Amino acid sequence: MVKSSGETDGGYVFRGFLMLGGLVVWSAVSVLSAQAQTFPNRPLTMIVPFAAGGAADTTGRIMADAMARHLGRPVVVENVGGAGGAIGSLRGKNARPDGYTIGLGHMGTHAAAVGANASLGYDPRKDFDYLGLVSTTPNIVFVRKDFPANSLAEFAAYAKAKGKDLKMGHSGIGAASHITCILLFQIIGAEPTYVSYRGFGQTINDILSGSIDGSCDLVASVSGQVQSGSVKALAVATAERSPNVPDVPTASEAGLPDFAAETWTGLYVPKGVSADILAKLRAAVALSLAEPAVQERFLKIGAEVPKPGRRGGEAMHALVEKEVVRWVEILGKAGLPERQ
Repeated sequence: MVKSSGETDGGYVFRGFLMLGGLVVWSAVSVLSAQAQTFPNRPLTMIVPFAAGGAADTTGRIMADAMARHLGRPVVVENVGGAGGAIGSLRGKNARPDGYTIGLGHMGTHAAAVGANASLGYDPRKDFDYLGLVSTTPNIVFVRKDFPANSLAEFAAYAKAKGKDLKMGHSGIGAASHITCILLFQIIGAEPTYVSYRGFGQTINDILSGSIDGSCDLVASVSGQVQSGSVKALAVATAERSPNVPDVPTASEAGLPDFAAETWTGLYVPKGVSADILAKLRAAVALSLAEPAVQERFLKIGAEVPKPGRRGGEAMHALVEKEVVRWVEILGKAGLPERQ
């Protein structure tokens, strides 16, 4: 190669590196663009951070079925329970950011967990890109059918009198059922014994057997048992009654207007998914939620699809930011995360 006046070998080498670097970047962009155009070309996985059988699992399966239709590929639910949903959520954070792993998170795993677990291993505000808010459901206070209280007021009096003799189950530290109970007993001014399980299925089995007294779980989880009379429902923690359990009063009607806890649930991917693939997944979520059949499936389990303005990924991110602040304050008053 003939050098021009003033050109050095180092200059040629440097320009060579620049050209090589440009080719590498161009190649990477081309590959990513091609991947986005062909996405998805194989089945996807949806991580549900709780055991099968509860509201989170049902929500995940409703969305997996619907999204599969819009993506043209199966979406396979994988239940990864434990630690109030933290184990599955951490798996979701650490998944390869290629769009093939979707996670399900809710008020417990992606807001309250920040205030409940000092060694959480993920930050819901920073480690995920959200696909959309898919459902909301009231939390409900319920007890075994032979429990000596028949109203929330009687339950509060019992809790104050019995203290640690009252046993309340939940699906793990920071789970929605756990933090809702914490809020309830802060308002009542009592301290029960908490019994932690890996999921709602274990919790309800021990309530039905009489091993524990009750829980503060989701209407979507327990509406069947309430309707059959196998458990006794005392109040829902929302401003309006739930259409699935219309005879159960609201907390305000029952005398505790400050007891408000709605469990919201949404979908996410780990940070790093390309913008094109993220847009495809968000579109699949939006199209799924717009289906009347999907909305009806949620209503049948005691949940609702949020209004369109609340469904988007950015709207969910804003909700996560707001809810983290709220629950960190509530759980801080309860001595968490220091007390596990």
